[in-house]
This record gives sequence, structure tokens and C-alpha cells, in this order.
Amino acid sequence: MIRYKFSYKQPHRHFIDIEMRISEHIESELTLQLPAWRPGRYELGNFAKNIQSLNVLDTKGNPLKFEKVTKDTWRVFTPNVRNVVVKYNYYANELNAGSTYLDEQQLYVNPVNCCLYVPGRIEESCEVHLNVPDDYEIACSLEKKGRHLRANNFDQLAESPWVASNSLKHKIYQVDAVFFHVWFQGKCEPNWSRILNDFKAFTIQQMEDFGHFPVSEYHFINQILPYKTYHGVEHTASTVISLGPGDELMTDKLYESLLGVSSHELYHTWNVKQIRPKSLFPYDYSKENYSRMGYLYEGVTTYMGDLYLMRSKVFTKTQFLKTQEENLLKHFHNGGRSNMSVADSSFDTWLDGYVQGIPNRKVSIYTEGALCALMIDIYILQKTNGQESLRDVMTSLYENHACKSKGLSEEDLVHELVRFGGDSVLRTIEDHVYGTKDFRKSLDEVFACVGLRIQESENRDFFASQMGLKGVIQRGSFVVKQVVLGGPGDELKIAEGDVILSVEERDVTKEVLGSFKGKKQLRMKLERRFETLNITVDFSNQKYYPMYTIASVKAPTSQQNFLRERWVDALK
Repeated sequence: MIRYKFSYKQPHRHFIDIEMRISEHIESELTLQLPAWRPGRYELGNFAKNIQSLNVLDTKGNPLKFEKVTKDTWRVFTPNVRNVVVKYNYYANELNAGSTYLDEQQLYVNPVNCCLYVPGRIEESCEVHLNVPDDYEIACSLEKKGRHLRANNFDQLAESPWVASNSLKHKIYQVDAVFFHVWFQGKCEPNWSRILNDFKAFTIQQMEDFGHFPVSEYHFINQILPYKTYHGVEHTASTVISLGPGDELMTDKLYESLLGVSSHELYHTWNVKQIRPKSLFPYDYSKENYSRMGYLYEGVTTYMGDLYLMRSKVFTKTQFLKTQEENLLKHFHNGGRSNMSVADSSFDTWLDGYVQGIPNRKVSIYTEGALCALMIDIYILQKTNGQESLRDVMTSLYENHACKSKGLSEEDLVHELVRFGGDSVLRTIEDHVYGTKDFRKSLDEVFACVGLRIQESENRDFFASQMGLKGVIQRGSFVVKQVVLGGPGDELKIAEGDVILSVEERDVTKEVLGSFKGKKQLRMKLERRFETLNITVDFSNQKYYPMYTIASVKAPTSQQNFLRERWVDALK
């Protein structure tokens, strides 16, 4: 057994003291590894940068010689030493759904950030002791006895975050024999009746389709923050969600976000925690785990999370279509869609993470993956006359791969999708998952199958619509973040990072820009890295960055109505 102890002395300094005890060691050397990444975030995390000091001792307190051999690996020399004590501290001053954080209010730990492990002994059970105040409650999916937590192996430990605090709010709901815990840490006033009813509704729908829940209990651990944030991370038997601002929790917009991310993360319990690409089966925490299947584990999950909210009547059809409109907007406003497929973008999360990166390079495994999932779902419904859907594919993958402890290859996935959906699905995979063909024709086709159509309208944002520029207004200036290639801004040699200081010698505000509607020419002052220029912009009738809505066709056929109902309805 590997034992860990978490304690701290000055929580305002954000340093956690961690002690690791390794018994029954028999080799002359010992390797200690800190995870290089965390599941749910397919990029290198460099967590070792948060370790300030590290010491290795025998059980009598004698120091042992050790050396650092990689950025997150240490070699300890252990001649005739059977029991080893590792003492180190970890700086915990980042608060999001995948981080570790300490202050006077809580000890929040994602063990994958900060728990060293011994390669070759990851299957051993792990025990954690938390030295926290007596009035602290612990939100965690691990087996718990008092201040002690127990994991069957390191993988379970790494996948089991906890919050220890005296201000946790907690309720439970049950579906079949499974207990679902909902925790809130932070200042908020949850409407428990509404939350539990809605959570139970989408949980029932997901469980009915899969027919089985992989774990005996599940924990929604919500970090509610005083500022705007939205983030969720999946784990085998829990999720951590960061959301804010807390005083807006039950307002329509933020509550929709809570439902959306919660349904998404619950779906991950099957999709990626169980239905897992071969390259992630098992996880190798020491290095990159490359996969081109991000469209499955994030794209399908994004789409299905929203679909189940609609099918369970937690979301209206209008609310669901709004989520798809947001995906359309993100997709068509991203110039990277012409340069890199969603499959290759999945592979390259290990290169440049989840940030935009250089202009027009890549796409999102969430957004483009979700649109591909939508297309595949409707094509399957069309081919089977509403009898089968992408939900049946996912159930098949769960039963034939996850339940048999088999990793999923790209070939396995494509074969199963095509088996259900035929040539139209194969074309979608070739053109849009692994290719960079324009989505519009295929989207128009699938929406028509269910009696819907995409409508475009002019963007109300002046710079976006008139000049092909997206950015932010800051202190009376406009900072350029994105440029349409070949648009007016690009023709004037405006680039990302440039700043429009004034328009017609006036500060840049929404109100000022609104007064220029219909103008054919405007004077602007532009600041670049090394120069400030006065430019004149001549406007044409062409508009850029249009907005997208999804509407019903004027006279849907009976077949369109039938397929739409099969798509959206579950509860009768």
C-alpha cells in the first residue's frame, strides 16, 4: 500500500505539505513520477513546476540521495532501504475544475496534479489521510472513513478529486440503485428542488439508453466562484465543475450553463471513462497519449449532453437549438476549419493545448466534433427510418468494448458508425472528421431531414460585419483578435494584435460605432507594434461573420415531422 498525508500550516500561502510513504521496497533504486497531464485535458500540465521543495528519507529520518532525471521524474538511491518517506510541498493557488487549491476556506485537491507515484506499483492500493479542521466535511467519491480516503489503485486515486471545507452544501438523489451526490462549495443559494428534479431527469434518460451505470455512486462537485467562469472535468465516479458568478447561479443563463456542463460531464461516465480509445487504455500519466478520436470523447459528449437535456424535457426544443446555433457560430467564424480537420486537431491538443494558437490553424474537438455528431445522428435516423440513432451506436460501443475491457481503435469506431449509418455517415467521416470540406452543404442536408433550415443574418457588431474583424473594446479602443482573410481589414493590412484607437477621431464604444451604420467611408487611427497610422476605410455591401439561427421549414412533410419527433422526444 502507498500512503499519503495532506496537511498545511499557513493556508493563505497556498502551500500544501504532502508526505508519501512507500513500504516493502526491494530495489537498489526507486523511481518517483509526478503525472505529466491529467485525464480530461489532453495536453501536458507541467505540474512539477508547483513543487517548491522535495526531500527523501528513510523511516529513521536519515536523508536518502536522489536526483531529478526529467522535468517530473526523480531517481532515489535506496541500498538496503525497504521503507521510504517522501516529503514535499505543492503550491496550490489556481482554482478551476482541474486544479488544486488551498486557502482558509477549503482544501481542494485533484490528486493527479500533486500525487507522486511509483511506476510499476500503480496497481497497489492507496490510502490518504487529510489533516484538516474537525468541522470540515469531505466531498469525494473515494471510500471514506473519517479523515481517511482509500483507493484501489493509483488510477482511481488520480481520478478522485476532493473538497474539504466547513461550508459545503450537499443533497442526494437516487436513480435505480445509484446514489448521486450534488455538492456546492462557494457562495450561492441553490434551488435544491429545481436542481434535483432536473438532474434526475437527464440522469434517467442517459441511464435508460445505456442500461447500466458503471459505478455505484456519483458526485457532482461544484466550485462556485464570485466571477464569471465555466469549466468542467470528468472523472470515473465524479466531476468537478467551476461556475460563476455565484450570485447568478439560479438565473436563466447561468442555470442553463450548470445543466449543460453537468449533463455533459455525466455522459463522460460512459464516453471516455469507459468507452475509451486504445491510446488512452490504460492512461500513461508520464507522457502524451495521442489520439485522433477527440470528436468522439468530446464532440459526441458535447452534442449528447445537450440532446439529453432536451429529450428529458429539462431543455425546451428552443433551448436545444440554441446550443446548436452556438456551435454553428463558432464553426463558421473559425478560419481554421479550412486548414485542419477535427481529427488532426485532436492529435494536436498535445502540441498547443486548448487555446486558439496561431491564426486560422485548427478547430475545436468540442464544436466541430459536436456538429459531426449531429450530422451522424440524423443520417442514422434517416437510414433506419427513425428506428436507430447515434445513441444506439454509443450503447453498442459500451456493451461490446467498454464492458469487455477493450480499448477502441479508430477503425472500430468508423466501422460501427458506418454499420448503423451507411454511406452518408462514411461521407461525413471522410469529409468532415478526417477532411476539411465545408460543412454547410452537409448541415443543410441533415437539417432538412428533420424539417429545419439554417438562416443567416447580419452581425450587429460593427467591426465584425463591416470589416471582418473580431476583437474586444478596451478603454475606448478596439483590440483585434481575429481577421477574415481577404476581408476589408485584411486588405488594409490589419492583423491580430493591432489596435484601432479611434474612429472619426472619437473613442471606440458600442454607441459610437452604432452611429456609423450606413456610412460608406470612415477615418480610423490604427496602432501597430512599431507605428501608428491614419487609415481610410471604404465599405462595400458585403458583410462578414454572419449570425446563424435554426428555423423550421415552411411546410414540413410528414416524414420530416416524424424524424424530428424521433430525434428530439423521449418522454411521452
